[in-house]
Amino acid sequence: MKTETPSSVDARPAADPTSASTLLADYLHTQRETILEGQITVETHDDPDSVPAMVIASRRARSALSAHRGAVHAEPEVRRLIEELRWFGINVGAAHELRTQSARLHAAVDVLRPRYVRGPVHARIAAYFGERTRLGWLAARDLLGSPRFPAMIEDLMAEERLLRGGIVAGIDDVDNEAVLSALLDRVRARMRAIESKGEEDARDAAVHALRKAIRRTRYYLESIHDLAPSRSAQAREGMKAVQDLLGEHQEAVVAKHHLIQITREAENAGESTFTYGLLVQREIDCTTQCSVALPAAYWRLLREARVMADVRARN
Repeated sequence: MKTETPSSVDARPAADPTSASTLLADYLHTQRETILEGQITVETHDDPDSVPAMVIASRRARSALSAHRGAVHAEPEVRRLIEELRWFGINVGAAHELRTQSARLHAAVDVLRPRYVRGPVHARIAAYFGERTRLGWLAARDLLGSPRFPAMIEDLMAEERLLRGGIVAGIDDVDNEAVLSALLDRVRARMRAIESKGEEDARDAAVHALRKAIRRTRYYLESIHDLAPSRSAQAREGMKAVQDLLGEHQEAVVAKHHLIQITREAENAGESTFTYGLLVQREIDCTTQCSVALPAAYWRLLREARVMADVRARN
């Protein structure tokens, strides 16, 4: 991070409490506190299911920072912090995501009629996820105990201080309307990309890219909530609805790929793969249903996001 000297900080006036810099600093502070609280919970319960709040907090902080393109392009420290938050979220949450997928597939087997469950399906799923979850959790615990984790927390704290001092370039030199417009342009471009994809994997990847663009927009809106609380809440509601829809799509895509792997393991063991074929089709059907519902939810999102477009940060 940048080195702060008393003269460089004191020479600047304190940031306006309604400026984008101050609002972003407050937002990062909240996410940092959530991550630290999660660390305590992990140490207390030693359970992969104790990390979701930490993962979401890292995504919120990363998305809110990434929304400010000027700062991302102008400040190497900001780019590095974004990458550290990405690294943290992916790695600390891996075991929890595996456990979630395991529960999803076990539940899917449970709703099948008994005659459609052929072979040791539950045992095969448990074996597939069990060791992977264990190793993922050990890696997450190692991560939280490594020097890299407190270094990331210190970088977050340093960025908060710089933001409160109005030192980070590219934050306060554009208003909310411009930032939100750029974010929505990205959302529109990614929606058009989905419409141009015909092949299954390419379309799945495009839908996931749209989800990330919407998530970035939603968390940016959260970070400027205090500029116009009622308008922000209305706009974020539309974002959340589409994000939830696309989240279900992504869960189905990930489940489909796990099932393909499990099917290979069952084949190699000489077991029936009939049931796994049914489960794969279930996940394909889920992605289709989400895709059918997407256009209407998307247009509602754009309509509700416009209520924030004329809200300007006062610098």
